[in-house]
Amino acid sequence: MAPSSSALERIASDIIESSSPRRSRARLTTLGTDFTRVFTSLAVADPQLDADQVDSECCGGGCCFLSTSTTTDAATSSSLSGTPPPSPFASVNFPTTPAFDSLRLPLFKITRIPRLLGVAPLPLSNIDIVRSATAGDENTHRFDHFQAPGYLKPHFPYNVHNVPVLAARLLTGPEAVKRTYHFDLDVTNYPDEMEGVDFRVGGAVGICPPNDPILVDDIFSRLGILERDSNLEITLVTQGGRWPTIWGEDKPRRLRTSMREILTWTVDLNNGVFSKNLLRVLAEYSCNRSEAMILSWLCSQQGQNTFCNLRSAPYPPTLLQLLSAFPSSNPPFSHLVSVLPTLMPRFYSLSSDPIREAVPAKSEPCQTNAMPEEWERVSSVRKIEVAVTVHEALENWRGELAIRPGNCTAFLERVAHLTMTGQNVTVPMFRGLQANPLAREFKHDGPMLLIGAGVGIAPFRGFVQRRLKNANCKNKVWVLQGCRDSLVDELYAGEWGVDDSDVRKVVESRCGTKKYVQDEVIDQSVLVWSVISHPEGRVFVCGSSRGMGQGVEAALKIVAMKEGNMTAEEASEFWKEKDRAWKYITETW
Repeated sequence: MAPSSSALERIASDIIESSSPRRSRARLTTLGTDFTRVFTSLAVADPQLDADQVDSECCGGGCCFLSTSTTTDAATSSSLSGTPPPSPFASVNFPTTPAFDSLRLPLFKITRIPRLLGVAPLPLSNIDIVRSATAGDENTHRFDHFQAPGYLKPHFPYNVHNVPVLAARLLTGPEAVKRTYHFDLDVTNYPDEMEGVDFRVGGAVGICPPNDPILVDDIFSRLGILERDSNLEITLVTQGGRWPTIWGEDKPRRLRTSMREILTWTVDLNNGVFSKNLLRVLAEYSCNRSEAMILSWLCSQQGQNTFCNLRSAPYPPTLLQLLSAFPSSNPPFSHLVSVLPTLMPRFYSLSSDPIREAVPAKSEPCQTNAMPEEWERVSSVRKIEVAVTVHEALENWRGELAIRPGNCTAFLERVAHLTMTGQNVTVPMFRGLQANPLAREFKHDGPMLLIGAGVGIAPFRGFVQRRLKNANCKNKVWVLQGCRDSLVDELYAGEWGVDDSDVRKVVESRCGTKKYVQDEVIDQSVLVWSVISHPEGRVFVCGSSRGMGQGVEAALKIVAMKEGNMTAEEASEFWKEKDRAWKYITETW
């Protein structure tokens, strides 16, 4: 028999009476935990009892994360005595747009709430936009979709430089599940910003991508901002903070820019947008009562569980999706961008040893006293190489199935297409991670095992190219490479040097060997153990942390247990010790 409401009140009263007002703050935490435990047991015993019916402030014990009843009949959902007050949400008219439906909100819960508790406060905007006083002073602010504005600052002492793209090519086949591009970037004129820091094998460069211009246009359209107004030059004044720089100083700023430039280069419109600050601003400036109440509910204590589920989804709602789901919301531009996350750079490992090569310059008129070999001058160009896999997801909130691309990879794919058609393009880049684990230089050249899958294999190409230049290292470097199908997914096939077949083993998860790279690690346990047992031996792992990274870590423990006669605990500690000694180096994302 389910406990009655009086039983709930009696148990809660016993808990409260058992705590002295003189007890420490730790006792309050225990009280919250006890209440959560009691309420959870009652909710299991009585499936009609709903967490949203508990009318109290947050106890700190996690009650707001409690799974609620699936019962939709408000008339039978309460086992508490008395008649509950009518909910102001009972007459809410929910939007009927595909964007709203895609959020999959538990509408039955919203209609049963007597009142909202703990609604997030309205965040203040620290941004002001100053426009010209007279129409005659209005000028169009010109900017480039490929060259970053000067006020974008990465971490000290670096600046963002617009680096020319020498070449681009597609590494994967037309039937590959994911497209991967290779880029040659010209860093000949890249300045020396810090003594002793240079591009190196295993290092990573930061790319500062702009937002897709089509996406920017769609958001301006939702906000009712005309194209002419979005391009007008404005003065943007901030009261403090780092924005709109990336990692600049915390100080007030006064910048000459435009709304389009701000939306293109400084705020993230896709990843990590979904926040209570954004929802609260959308609610504040919604002229539709029902939409404002739903947005407020998502910012409240009762909507916490739904908010967390949306935020932790593989692809949380984007700004355009939210604006389309709640079309009556029209926040001021300055207040909106103040609650959007900063558009952060993405890092890509170098896929080759940074080189300087001779490139023929354009022929010049020959002088009578010039030698034939001087007719064509030769210039020295230094380049770095990176590989980029395009990330995409499917979404249908616009009423039809569409692709949601990754912000930076979609930008780099546009760069690749322009470069491959003969156009001159630059990439906003900075030299930021040349001291990461893969770029570490070691005093001794011991045996090296490189394990990677997908684009994670790219930085190993530079390792192998450098090591094989030394004849003494030809039998001291091995590569285990994983891919789906070597015919379409194998990166840099035939580009590892003359000893390619001797140093590299490719395993396929969808055809051929039909096994993952972590399976090959176990099969090659003797090789793995011989490398890591050498005084200067090192194992490198690079790739996605989900799946491959976790699988390789588990496989290496199995190798230690098998070849080293260790227990599971001893194998785990063994690899931790190798990690601390820089002999087991991982770079995963």
